[in-house]
Amino acid sequence: MLTAPGTEAGDNRAIALVDGEHYPDVTRDALRYLEDVKGYRLDAVVFLGGTEKMAEPGSFSYRDIPVYFDDSQVEGLRRALKDHRSSVVIDLSDEPVVGYAERFRLACEALASGATYVGSDFQFNAPRRPYLCDKPCIGVWGTGKRVGKTAVSAYLARGLADRGRSPCILTMGRGGPPEPELLSSPLEVTDAFLRCRVEEGCHAASDHFEDAMMAGVKVVGSRRCGGGMAGEPVYSNTGEGARLACSQECDILIFEGSGAAIPPVGVDAVLLVVSADQPPDYILGYTGPYRLLLSDLVLVTMCEDFLVSSEKLRRLKDGIQSVNPGAKVIKTVFRPRPLGDIEGSMAFLTSTASGPAVQFQAKYLEERYGATVVGTSSNLADRRRLEEELENAVGADVFVTELKAAGVDTVSFFAARNGKRLVYLENVPVPLEGNIDRELNYLEALAGERCRRRTGAAAH
Repeated sequence: MLTAPGTEAGDNRAIALVDGEHYPDVTRDALRYLEDVKGYRLDAVVFLGGTEKMAEPGSFSYRDIPVYFDDSQVEGLRRALKDHRSSVVIDLSDEPVVGYAERFRLACEALASGATYVGSDFQFNAPRRPYLCDKPCIGVWGTGKRVGKTAVSAYLARGLADRGRSPCILTMGRGGPPEPELLSSPLEVTDAFLRCRVEEGCHAASDHFEDAMMAGVKVVGSRRCGGGMAGEPVYSNTGEGARLACSQECDILIFEGSGAAIPPVGVDAVLLVVSADQPPDYILGYTGPYRLLLSDLVLVTMCEDFLVSSEKLRRLKDGIQSVNPGAKVIKTVFRPRPLGDIEGSMAFLTSTASGPAVQFQAKYLEERYGATVVGTSSNLADRRRLEEELENAVGADVFVTELKAAGVDTVSFFAARNGKRLVYLENVPVPLEGNIDRELNYLEALAGERCRRRTGAAAH
């Protein structure tokens, strides 16, 4: 690949990654090629290791350009990126010094600094996320679908409101509205309202409806399609949504991600939501470290002992902190909270949780809220199987459902057709250790301070 740099000022400043498996004269020829033919301006060279063709790696030099040597490839690149405002990292290395895993890790370091990572036949572009709001903005991002971002966003917003703040949430969903939609009166987002939206052809379980109902604050919904390795959507109207959200009478914004996609707007602090039930490589491998490097607080959800072992949790937490020692990590579980009274009812529960998890939810609803759960379904995202299970929900007088997937267009309509009551369910994050509210307060303060620095404002 190695396409010629563009015309934007500074976009040809580069750091080159080299190794000792190439003969030094070959490496120098390649560096001259980058400068003289491709037009790059080399700020630094990072030596990644290898001694087969270089007896004394510390002696490598090229013109008067600084060469960084470190036992850790990542640390060497990190120091070079810190010392120089390079826009491109060019990989001139190869097996056995860097393999697939090592290259992903180096790419994450480059991307997190805002630099493009490029080699002969690949290129990772650092997403540009411009600040579109002069108010404090908190990003709630995730490492995949169903990790609990919306539940965490709603919990964060409700806590901010309880402390006297005026938050507004911006969502970015795969089923979001064609034009950014403001829900300025969250109390109007009722079951009847949602069924009307279905009849109008909308995806009524979109995240902005869930946030409005669960958090009771203003919400703007937007849409996106696709998501790149670093979270960039292929298409979205989220920038327009961010401007709409910022124009509201609010004093702090929450920009909520979608799956592993990240809203293409600047934020002042990042809360990353990861699931302990995910494959560890999705968090610690590939471009997972990129998201960790940009995060201030990491909430590990789904830490139930029937889902994940204590050893996996320990390795996951240690791995997160090895990538970003400055990030705070809190292990959490979700506990269901019905938005209506279900005491004494015969309830049928529908959820996106796995079989064992939905059984735990059912038990909790019985013990904490006094319902008798006569049946469950973990197929809220599988409409055909869900419909079959609803038809067999004998004896239920209330249907309890998460506001996700087919919660409205299937469960709510089924309950209405059969004269049954419907109660929506919120999932509340509960820490297994530490104090989640204290850390969210810290995140709020951090976002405020960074916002003041970037806007030059005395206060917000």
